[in-house]
Amino acid sequence: MKIASVIVTFNRLEKLKLTVQKTLDEEINYLIIINNASTDETKKWLDSLLDYRLRIIHLETNIGGAGGFHVGFKEVTDNTDADWLVCYDDDAYPQKDSIKLFKSIALPKEAGSIAAAVYSPNHQIVNMNRPGINPFWHWDRVISFLFHGRKSIHIQDNMYHTEQYYEIDASSFVGYFVQTDIVKTVGLPRKELFIYADDVLYTLQVRKAGFKHYFFPTLKFIHDCNTIIQDNKTISPLWKVYYIYRNNLELYRMMAGIFFYPLALVKIFSWWRKEKHYNNPVLYKKILFTAIKDAFKKDFSKSHVEILTLCTPLDCEEKLL
Repeated sequence: MKIASVIVTFNRLEKLKLTVQKTLDEEINYLIIINNASTDETKKWLDSLLDYRLRIIHLETNIGGAGGFHVGFKEVTDNTDADWLVCYDDDAYPQKDSIKLFKSIALPKEAGSIAAAVYSPNHQIVNMNRPGINPFWHWDRVISFLFHGRKSIHIQDNMYHTEQYYEIDASSFVGYFVQTDIVKTVGLPRKELFIYADDVLYTLQVRKAGFKHYFFPTLKFIHDCNTIIQDNKTISPLWKVYYIYRNNLELYRMMAGIFFYPLALVKIFSWWRKEKHYNNPVLYKKILFTAIKDAFKKDFSKSHVEILTLCTPLDCEEKLL
């Protein structure tokens, strides 16, 4: 079994250094690094590396995490003989011997993709990387989802502490293993999403195509991430409001099917009420309205520069968390 790791990076050189070191210490066959037009010393450092497994792609413009994974997945399927690829961010890495363990596991015959358990450096479960199920594909979970929200459809804490694996529908791109033949069949991550929800949409797309997805708690990754939501009330910097809400509506469209519009209305109402938590509520609502309009029109054509023009200069700091 040959495995290719795909990492997308943007202006986080110090974290990238650790990620690359930890990855090259594993039993991988290829390491594909997509440099998303970093403006720090990332390019210089990457070009200094010497390892036969490395393939570095420097992009001329920042096309976001979604665009970076699109390029990385394509490189693996077009130009390597890897059987599986595993992807993660530049601030994440496999726990020691995780790739070796993956190669030794007797995977279910029908497994098309696998999600690892993701922890913070201090060994806490990272909530943003919790795998889960789509309640609209499991009718017994719909009511629970409507009353209890995301907690009711995510892998629970006790499931992290067993050697049993669980069938799931969706997961993040941190510690996501997928067969390269499936990528060739299903297609690449949607680059037009730029950032946010591209991973969950892709994993749902793979499941919808009929391939099984499993959570293996014995496979562990570390994610040294910073949250973008402050006290679960505001999103910072403000330009991320556009991507999060536009892409979430696209995610709900896939999840809910014929129930998309009622679900969307409930979500939009809750988002609109958050304006009171922002220093500039008028600007927040302007960006939110644009995101909603584009989501309903299925318009993903706006460039990142156009999105930044919706914001004040202070909010438009080019910092991809």
